Parts: sequence; C-alpha cells; structure tokens
Amino acid sequence: MTNRYLWIIIISVITLSLMGLQAHASQGDAPILKVSSEGEEVVNLQMRLKDLGYFNYKVTGYYGSATLEAVKYFQEKNDLQVDGTVGPETRRVLYSDNAKRCTIISSNIASFLPASRGGRSSYGRIVNWFTEGQYIYPRGSVAKVIDVDTGKSFYMKRTGGSYHADAEPISKKDSDTIKQIWGGWSWSRRAVIVEIDGVRIAASMHGMPHAYDYIPNNGMDGHVCIHFYKSRTHIHNREDVDHQSMVLKAAGR
Repeated sequence: MTNRYLWIIIISVITLSLMGLQAHASQGDAPILKVSSEGEEVVNLQMRLKDLGYFNYKVTGYYGSATLEAVKYFQEKNDLQVDGTVGPETRRVLYSDNAKRCTIISSNIASFLPASRGGRSSYGRIVNWFTEGQYIYPRGSVAKVIDVDTGKSFYMKRTGGSYHADAEPISKKDSDTIKQIWGGWSWSRRAVIVEIDGVRIAASMHGMPHAYDYIPNNGMDGHVCIHFYKSRTHIHNREDVDHQSMVLKAAGR
C-alpha cells in the first residue's frame, strides 16, 4: 500500500469520526424540553407528536399539561423512561423512523379523566384556560355542552371572549334546552362538560344572555359566558369563585 492511499484512508477515518462527534454534539446541545418550555423547539415537538397521533390539539409552542401527557404516553409506548421531559434519548426515538405511532384516538388524555363504572368518565378534564382551553375551544368553533346534573346537552358556538369563552347557541332548539335546564334565563352557575373533537373539558356556565349577539334567529338575544379552570371575568379580570367551584364539580372533585 502506497503512502498516498494510506493517507486517504487516514483522512477518511478522521472525517467520519469528526462527523460522528459533530452529530453527537448537535444532539447533546439540543435543549431539554419540559413543562413551561416554549418556542420553535416546542412547535417542532408538538407537530411531531401530532403526526404520530399523540397530540390532538392546536400547536401553540408552549409546553403545557397536554404536551406533557402526550410525551409521557409516547415514552410509555416506546419503552423509554417516562418522565415527561424530552432529552437526548426521547428526542432520538421521537424523530426516528422506528417511533411507534399512537393507534388510539385521544388516548393521551386518559390520565386526566376520573374513572367511572361504565368504563368512560362522566366528568371532564381540568384545563387551564390560558395555556390550553382557549386553543382547544377556539373562536368560531362549535362544542357540545352537557349539563352535569341533568345530562341534557346543547350546542354552543364560541363567538368571542378572551378571559373566558363567550358563546351562543347555534339554534332555537339549543336555546330552549338551556331555558329548560336553568328554568328560564338565569345568572346561576352550573357545572357543564364542554366536548369538542372528543375532548371533554370541565367547565361552568350561566344561563343569562347579555351584550353582543352574532347568531340571529337562535332564540337568544346576546351571549352567555362559559368559564374554565383559571379563567377570569372580563370586567374585573379576576377568577369567579362560583364558576371555579362548578368547574371542579364538573371534573368530579
């Protein structure tokens, strides 16, 4: 073997070694993602989890409880340490071709739901309005709302609201159901489940229409307020104790 070929082999080995070290360094330099992390890395994480079927919510770039549970379920299904953080090992498997897909719709939210005799919870999950709720129930979307005490349901479209959801019934039939449950228009708070895209969220709603009205001929002049965990009132920008109490009741607590 000539010196020329020997040097070619040596240089090739050194180049491959450096490439390996560089790849390892890049993986090691990637930030560990956990609750409260935010930014482009979290966006990529949520999009990958969504692609694999573990994350069924809007991509926000914020690592909240929904992302945490999705990561934990991914780790469990892929035989990784279940700690809810995305470090080098979880990241390696997550972005590999061998990552196992989630085959059960919305299975990543199961741990939020209290057990019930029938196998499916009759309660909703606790969702922080500001970090998750407003994205699960975005403006313009329609949700099925179920009154916890009576089991009666109706459909409500979110037409506004920032500190909580302002919503209106989509038809006169839905308005009539609200009046039946509340015994007429009423400011009384009631525990309700807001169901949208298979996700059941613990909430509280009053039955008094007021202020703006966007949906005509639906039997209600105005809108009502639907509160979630940690949501606030528009006027005073603070939590309503009665609404929060009903939210906990809707969660079975």
